[in-house]
Amino acid sequence: MADVGNAQREIRKIAYRLWMEEGQPEGRDREHWERAKEIWNFRHRNDEAEVSDRQMEASGGRHAAPKDATPRRQTQ
Repeated sequence: MADVGNAQREIRKIAYRLWMEEGQPEGRDREHWERAKEIWNFRHRNDEAEVSDRQMEASGGRHAAPKDATPRRQTQ
């Protein structure tokens, strides 16, 4: 997984923002990290499903989306 480093950098930025927003409290780094991971996971929750759908379509899998299906809206 090449994106692990990118994900950790994004999570670190989110955790830092949470820490700053809360007035830079000491001793809550683990809490901020866990909350940041939850936020990151929420933001990226459809990424894996979309990749999986494309892989199924490419392989001719029976779970491939119909050609006339409405595409998923990307959230950021």
